[in-house]
Amino acid sequence: MTKVRVESSNWELIWECEVNSQKPLLPQLESNGIEIPNACRTGMCAACLCNAPAWDNNLNKSLRGEPAFPLWEWEIMTCIGWVVDTQETIILQTMT
Repeated sequence: MTKVRVESSNWELIWECEVNSQKPLLPQLESNGIEIPNACRTGMCAACLCNAPAWDNNLNKSLRGEPAFPLWEWEIMTCIGWVVDTQETIILQTMT
């Protein structure tokens, strides 16, 4: 299991938890009580976008979302992104 640290846009700790490297981040964060803004289930793509301030190589971003919505290297859509198995803590920063 890999640890993920979720911070607000002003760097305040929201929550820290362990996640499975074989599953997308968003449902795992939600099951741990972490509220990441999202609208996936209403058809509004990219609402769950988070920054990975360190441009983390431990994030699997092979699924990039809508072609019309390109992501920067430090961004991840938590609904389709997940972590690789690592002993390092991965920091995600919400956009709100």
